[in-house]
Amino acid sequence: MRYTYQDSTDLPIQRDFIQDINDLIEISGKVLSLENDAIEANEIEMKAISSLENRIVDLEKFANDVKTYVRSISLNAENVEILDCHNAIMDACDTSVSTGLHNLKKELEQKKRDHELHINELEQKMFPMLNSLFEDGIYGAMKAYSVRFDNGSLRGELRASISGVEYESELLYKNGPLLMREVHGSLQLPVWAKTGLIHKENKVRIVDVSDFIITNIDFNGVSRLELAFWNKKQDQQFKIIYDSQDIQILHGNSDITADKTLSQSIEMDRVESLGLEIKKFLEMSIMSQQLRRVMLDGRDAVRNNEVFDCFKIIMERYGDIVRECTDRGLVKNEITIKIERTDGTRTEKYVTKEELFNKLAELGSEGLELASILNVE
Repeated sequence: MRYTYQDSTDLPIQRDFIQDINDLIEISGKVLSLENDAIEANEIEMKAISSLENRIVDLEKFANDVKTYVRSISLNAENVEILDCHNAIMDACDTSVSTGLHNLKKELEQKKRDHELHINELEQKMFPMLNSLFEDGIYGAMKAYSVRFDNGSLRGELRASISGVEYESELLYKNGPLLMREVHGSLQLPVWAKTGLIHKENKVRIVDVSDFIITNIDFNGVSRLELAFWNKKQDQQFKIIYDSQDIQILHGNSDITADKTLSQSIEMDRVESLGLEIKKFLEMSIMSQQLRRVMLDGRDAVRNNEVFDCFKIIMERYGDIVRECTDRGLVKNEITIKIERTDGTRTEKYVTKEELFNKLAELGSEGLELASILNVE
């Protein structure tokens, strides 16, 4: 599938942009409604928590002031009755304040638990709404992957970021081991092996690693990629490290690429193409993806009710493509793309700026702000 502007120039993101922008606006409406309700509830809850905290401070200060005053007026008293009165006041103050503080702190802790419960409920409602958007709909994000074969499954973690928005997702790639041949076909690597019955000597042996199990994949989203794999007996392990233009291949702790003899037997073109296939696998072979955190400038965006601010950043990239669509299109009020299928069939798909604006206008002032960012006002 190929996606282009109306003048047949490739879209910078090879996706159905019309579907994505409609999905984005639909998700925005649901999430912003939920966030606005959460902001209102949060203000009420935080006001109640702040009030209780102030009452605790005021009561502790009052008790301290009372005790300080009683001590000052009875400082040099020798009369037994005055001393008894001093002690009675102190005891009564301690008893009353202790009871009051206990009740206030108990109420405060309950308010905080209720507040935390409401935040958890918000996350449970919001993350499923956001999940589909953060699976594929964040254009231009830098994505880092960390994948492990553990307990019979190949699972991983995605950490991505774009202009201050960061998000993390749990990934499932495969229930079961992933063999090297499933990603790249056959691959052979050279190692030293001792041969001979009486006189042992080192000779180069070519190991077919096609059926080795991939155990670890780490990609920083830019240039550094690490791939580890071992045989089924787990007595031979290889690691390939790609870093910019450099490739390092390790067999256990031995560096094959640093060995002049072994390095001559490396099919480097196969190793290089393996790196490209692994990067493609990381992005294209995800079975399931579950969003677990969204951050804005290092703060939890859901807990701090800043998802709307995240949407503004996300939509900037969409707005750039909308502008390009109208600049390259025949009808300036329409956002049009071409879709070329693998069988050669070509179709056009469009949505008017007015349609998108009307949907966003229903969201109120936030929607109008998003419409401006999307260039559909």
